[in-house]
Amino acid sequence: MQVVTIAGNIGKDADVRDAGQSRVASFSVAVSEGRDKPTTWWDVSMWGKRGESLAQYLTKGSRVTVTGRFS
Repeated sequence: MQVVTIAGNIGKDADVRDAGQSRVASFSVAVSEGRDKPTTWWDVSMWGKRGESLAQYLTKGSRVTVTGRFS
């Protein structure tokens, strides 16, 4: 299994939507290595009750660290 950890700033407020019989919270994270290097954007999805309950705290500009499977 591939696991990745990223730390950065949320680019937009989390969006919660239905996905079949579950719910998913989606948001983007910007990771910047420094002034002269480009920003890397990651699309993140949190499934189930965890994503649904944390979505209210996942707001634009907030600093986050995310660990999960890479796909």
